[in-house]
Amino acid sequence: IDSIKNEHRIIKHLYTKIPAGTFNYKPTEKQRTTLELLQYLAIVTPAAVSVVYKADTNLFMPYVEVGKTVTPENFVEIFDKHLDDATKVIEQFTEEDLATPINIFNMGEMTKGVYLVETILKWLPAYKMQLFLYIKSSGNTDIGTSNLWGGMDMPKN
Repeated sequence: IDSIKNEHRIIKHLYTKIPAGTFNYKPTEKQRTTLELLQYLAIVTPAAVSVVYKADTNLFMPYVEVGKTVTPENFVEIFDKHLDDATKVIEQFTEEDLATPINIFNMGEMTKGVYLVETILKWLPAYKMQLFLYIKSSGNTDIGTSNLWGGMDMPKN
């Protein structure tokens, strides 16, 4: 939970670095726009956690529909709410749940505990990096390593 919360904190920091007027930016035609990336980031944590908890991939698509309602103006509010929702589900996992083998997302059979690591704890850093690169390539060249991994601006000398 602490790792997920930290990734969310950093993503919210990066969100503040998106240059004005660049939410429709996308590096290539077949990639998401910055807004579409934010929409996905807003739902991926509770969606993945719910899917793993219930071992039911059908639970993912309703979150995708909610993601379509995310705007630059409400991103932080929805992102925070979904982190709270996901935290409540994670807190329901028992040791027995975490040791239960499942096979979802075409990733093979693993325990639910391993699935949590293989999904949300790997997806968040990957999408965080993508957001960082979008921000840099859409005009904010002042951000760097401290923004990406520490969720803070580099101290000024």
